[in-house]
Amino acid sequence: MRFILLLLAAASAAAQANREMVPMRDGVRLSTLISKPDGKGPFPAILVRTPYEIRQERNGFVEIGYAVVQQNLRGLLGSEGKWPRFASEIEDGYDTVEWIAKQPWSNGKVGILGGSAPGMAGYMALMSGAPHLSAGFIQVAHADSYHTVMYPGGVYQAGLMDSWMQARGAEVPPPFPRPVFRRFDEEFKAQRLAAHVSKVKVPILHQTGWFDIFTQGTINAFNAIQAHGTEKARGNQKLIIFPRGHGAKAPLGDLQWDGEYPDADALQRRWFDYWLRDIDTGIHKLPPVQYFMMGDPKKKEGPGNQWRNAPGWPVNATPTSYFLRASGALTTGAPVEKTGSQSFDYNPLSPVPSIQLRDKDWLNRAPLDQRSLNERPDILRFRTMPLNDPVSIAGEIRAEIFVSTTAKDTDFFVRLLDIYPDGFEALMAAQPMRLRFREGFERMMPAVPGRVYKLTIPLWSQAFVFGKGHRIGVQITSSDSPRFDRHSNTWEPVKSYGEGVIATNTVFYSSGKASRVILPVVR
Repeated sequence: MRFILLLLAAASAAAQANREMVPMRDGVRLSTLISKPDGKGPFPAILVRTPYEIRQERNGFVEIGYAVVQQNLRGLLGSEGKWPRFASEIEDGYDTVEWIAKQPWSNGKVGILGGSAPGMAGYMALMSGAPHLSAGFIQVAHADSYHTVMYPGGVYQAGLMDSWMQARGAEVPPPFPRPVFRRFDEEFKAQRLAAHVSKVKVPILHQTGWFDIFTQGTINAFNAIQAHGTEKARGNQKLIIFPRGHGAKAPLGDLQWDGEYPDADALQRRWFDYWLRDIDTGIHKLPPVQYFMMGDPKKKEGPGNQWRNAPGWPVNATPTSYFLRASGALTTGAPVEKTGSQSFDYNPLSPVPSIQLRDKDWLNRAPLDQRSLNERPDILRFRTMPLNDPVSIAGEIRAEIFVSTTAKDTDFFVRLLDIYPDGFEALMAAQPMRLRFREGFERMMPAVPGRVYKLTIPLWSQAFVFGKGHRIGVQITSSDSPRFDRHSNTWEPVKSYGEGVIATNTVFYSSGKASRVILPVVR
């Protein structure tokens, strides 16, 4: 994300700056800008590895005694080689950290800093176990490409991936055949944090926003390192979750939460001053998790609308089932009827449109009003009665739905809404599942038309309050285009959507097939 470049640019009138071509283990050289204070040093270093243009702008790190090293990823901009989409970032990150530590101006302590794509590269450098890494500060990023960003639920996230990769000169799937699908294969496994977490040995401050495209990816990285990193890493992970999207200035539409917290510059300096310069800034005493519990943003007094602390994530909560019922009801009481279902036709020539605040703004999942879709017959809608008391949730949300289809394969999307008394339908969480991956993402199984399958769909984490008089809403559909690749409802890809088929998709709600959304309810 480009905002991180403004925070990480590393030059001032009093600084020395020079570019070098830094060699990697295979001989490929990466374009690197080194900015450091006047004097011989030695200095601690902050490393930023980025696919974006390196800019020289004032940020204050150099003035207070840091060398700042910005490097273009392999194959991009001034760096040699071919960009392999992050496949080389673990090794390249390691080699760059150790190269810095050998320089005469370095004191051997290196911190990694990055947000968005530089944050992904930052996580991979941390996964390398480079001996001279001393701390990390990662914002709005992830360390599991398949499940977080490329194929969540097995569905290709076309809007984001096509536009982002095209801008990097990488290959993208052609317009047809579609749909695009891929197993969770060895390439993806080799790049994910789970394969390298035992090498992570440094304190990391992780930041994300509730409406970022990578929210759960950041949370998962924090949790994995807390559980499986080295001893020093396990005791020194921090997670801060803002009521924001992909960056502090990301637009959210009609709903805006204040949730002010020290800005990124202040947090970064305190973090690195403590771990790289042995200055007691007190930041190591922060609670492991700080998160903003959102309430009705139009009612500043709450409930909600406050910062909360926790020893970990998820917080202590009571899993509470909200069951889909006949006539569009949503209740905490389970169905007793022996039969019950509702169907809709999904036509790939007429997919449910993605509602966006800005054109091609795929980096945010803003809580936008969904009422413009109310006339569509291909969305099933369920909602509670107006709440007599607020319902607060904080933690991981999941859906368990019983479904069938007339096709060999199709998609199901589950959406959680906060419905305001004036009718505003805020989309708070939504995730898909491709039916062929119902038994795991390493294998694909065609559906038997008419057979009922149980799907468990993670809806990621959230923390907010359904206010008194609000309704809890759940919607189920089969498309969200162009954010996600739309399915042709065929087993094999088709050369045009005219070759696709209309699928009649059914959701069941009976005593034996009780579809539900499970919310983490907190006091």
